[in-house]
Amino acid sequence: MPGAPRKSVSKVEPTVVESEVVADEVDDAFDLLSVLDTEDLPPVPVKLKDAKFDIRRSYSGEESIQFGAYLRADQIELAMKLIAGDEGGSAIARHLGDCSIEQAVKLINKLGNISTLTSGEALALLPASLRGMDGALPSQDANATTVEASAKS
Repeated sequence: MPGAPRKSVSKVEPTVVESEVVADEVDDAFDLLSVLDTEDLPPVPVKLKDAKFDIRRSYSGEESIQFGAYLRADQIELAMKLIAGDEGGSAIARHLGDCSIEQAVKLINKLGNISTLTSGEALALLPASLRGMDGALPSQDANATTVEASAKS
């Protein structure tokens, strides 16, 4: 009813009980990183020029994330060491340095596929114009619209 006094209701704050994890207790929470674990497969022997090495094909979820992080940070040698060991990874990185960008990207993608850490292309080439490698110098009217450029002719 309008004009009737309201009863005040006291608000009860919810109590949050934090559980203490005892060292002897087993953590039964699902480890989401385990979804990124790769299948336990034997290594694949490969060669690149004079270097022969094995590519691992068994990785933890943490290693899967680390591989991608290395590629994004352009730390190719570290990524190669993760999949081929210190000696093999160094050899791959050394030989990739002799390749063109396109060749190196193709080899890195193939190694990622062999390792089972990637499928398809982990690295994609940017169009040559974005890489600044197409050799064409922009014209003075590069920022002008077609109409403006035509009017100047």
